[in-house]
Amino acid sequence: MTEQPPRPKQAACLVCRRSKINKRVGLDKALYQLQQAVKRVKSGEARGPEDRNLVASLRQLLDDVDASEDAAEHSSRQGSRSNTQEEEGGSTSSGVDDDEDDNDRSMADFVQRTEESLAIDDAENPLQLLARASYFHPSDRRSRNSPQNPRQHDSSSSKQDPESTKIQQFFSQAKVKLDIGEDLDPVDLGLVTMDEAESLFNYFYSKLMHTRWGLSPRVHTAVYTRSRSAFLFTTVMAASTLFMPTAGPLSKRLFNHVKMLAQKVVNDKYKSVEIVLAFMTHIPWIFPGDHTMDDETCMYISMATTIAFDLSLHKVLMPMDALESSTTVSKGECLDPRIALAIDGFPEVDPWSEQGQLLLRARERCYISLFVVERGMALARGRPFMIPITRNIKDCDTWHRSPIADEQDGPVASMAVMRRNLDGLFNTVRALCDGSQNSNSDGSLVARSIQSSIERFFDQWLAEWGLMIGLGPERRLPPYVDILVAHTRLSTYGRIINHPTAPVEVRIFFRTAGLSAALNVMRAAIQGESQLQSMPNNTAIMISFAACFALNISAYAPDGSGLAPSIRRLIEEAIGVLERIGTVTPHRNGLSVLYGKHLRHLLRISGPSKSNRPPKAQRTTPSSSEPMQDTPPALPSSFMDQQMLWPDMVQFSTMSDDQIAQVLNQPGNVFEPSFGSNMSWEDMNNFDWLNWPAFNAS
Repeated sequence: MTEQPPRPKQAACLVCRRSKINKRVGLDKALYQLQQAVKRVKSGEARGPEDRNLVASLRQLLDDVDASEDAAEHSSRQGSRSNTQEEEGGSTSSGVDDDEDDNDRSMADFVQRTEESLAIDDAENPLQLLARASYFHPSDRRSRNSPQNPRQHDSSSSKQDPESTKIQQFFSQAKVKLDIGEDLDPVDLGLVTMDEAESLFNYFYSKLMHTRWGLSPRVHTAVYTRSRSAFLFTTVMAASTLFMPTAGPLSKRLFNHVKMLAQKVVNDKYKSVEIVLAFMTHIPWIFPGDHTMDDETCMYISMATTIAFDLSLHKVLMPMDALESSTTVSKGECLDPRIALAIDGFPEVDPWSEQGQLLLRARERCYISLFVVERGMALARGRPFMIPITRNIKDCDTWHRSPIADEQDGPVASMAVMRRNLDGLFNTVRALCDGSQNSNSDGSLVARSIQSSIERFFDQWLAEWGLMIGLGPERRLPPYVDILVAHTRLSTYGRIINHPTAPVEVRIFFRTAGLSAALNVMRAAIQGESQLQSMPNNTAIMISFAACFALNISAYAPDGSGLAPSIRRLIEEAIGVLERIGTVTPHRNGLSVLYGKHLRHLLRISGPSKSNRPPKAQRTTPSSSEPMQDTPPALPSSFMDQQMLWPDMVQFSTMSDDQIAQVLNQPGNVFEPSFGSNMSWEDMNNFDWLNWPAFNAS
């Protein structure tokens, strides 16, 4: 194994950080000394007598090995010449499986070499333990010293006992099954040319990558992706065509092919890291079905998660010799990098080479991205989480600080950390609510404690990640991340507001804080529209939830205040963003269009604000920043009428988070005391929130 040169002391990726070995003993020490001696000889450095003797002895040993192999090969050739014709008949049929057999032998050889250290691995995983056991062979000295070639031994064993071979294959180590071939490849089928494929991949990485994490431009090139997965290869190209105005016919052909490939992957049980990425890449822009719950998003997430677990993507990559000295990580949580590469179909790749490091990091990136996507889908759709917080998610805080990190590794790691730590925040707030049941407890003090906990959580995250992933001199969060953060805050209130032990003061706090978060979600979408042309479906759901939340609460705004009409105006602007993004090209067919139309319907049936009197509060001067749009959205006539009635409405879409909070906390914007008394929050965590405003229609 080639040793990496020493690196400066800095945080590294999971592979790099855990590959450092402080002490070499036994065979490892001898190999290291040989490597260093050979390096000194090759570099022309001054050699001492020890180096010269060591290299001379090594050459003598290699000469002896070559001589022994030549003699054995000559003897084998003489003994097998009479059987040549008979073997030729079987070689044709077995040639197709040569690559697969090589992978099996490489995996078996590696497991055999580390048999003693692997004997108790995966004791908590029966199937995995059986897979490892299938590689174990008798270890008596006579069988190990036999001159017979391992390949010949495997071949003869399979011929003598086909039933045993079949059983061994059944319990073999999990490995990839690639979805490639002339009947699957879009280039071979004539759907695209390779030049078009290269162009579409370049478009994806330059225009779409910031809203869909998981792929690496250095690893997942068009050529490499085509050799690994027709599903991912076609999915990336189809996603690119979706946002090209003149690519309608090509987009239709590619998406039809993607749908066929997805079904074939499920039916034929193909599996690879690239297939997990394909499901994740396809999810953001799935066309709407006949019902809000009718698309394939949840099914595709489930399939991607299943394949990820089958291929052990959730395990920490750590060399076995480093694991033996570790006291904090169990063997069941880890996977040797060599085994990981063998599972992925790269048994001959050195895990410490540049290629090996990039492939292993792509594995880690895939799982971290899957965790972020699944948690986001669950938060947006009110579903329970599926992917647990595994060891590599617990340790991902510094994963992006690596010499081989990609540009988007920071944003994806930041969201993984936020969504990972949400469970702790939820538990803290629930505990504070439960503790308020004491008759001597002060509800306002509990509310302040909860507010402090939530604010501290998001402030700490922003302090750690804002400078790292922020844009411009002010280090503002990218629009996509900004929406995710604001929605996460809103989801926090949504999951806690129904807690049965929350005192009245806490519910009052959630009223204003939740409204502020909802307005910030819509504000981020409006200001960042130009950078959100490829907005995922999940983000459209988040914006719609924020609009329904704000519209429902605005019904309890005080009479004569400009707050309610200002909120309705912001919702109108958000609706315009959803509709424009969903029709950015003639063939886009975005889900956001349906959500925009539904929100417009809810605005209409909920009616205007309760009072037609002009507001008494003074005009609030908005900031000078304007929405990031090529042209300002055209407001509907009904809204122009409202603007005539309330000339002092607040322009929330031009404000910052702090300015929105300041407006909501003004004395004239105190909500009615009846707020919450006749308001149902039971359906906060599922899609029934789409009907909230209808309940309050007058």
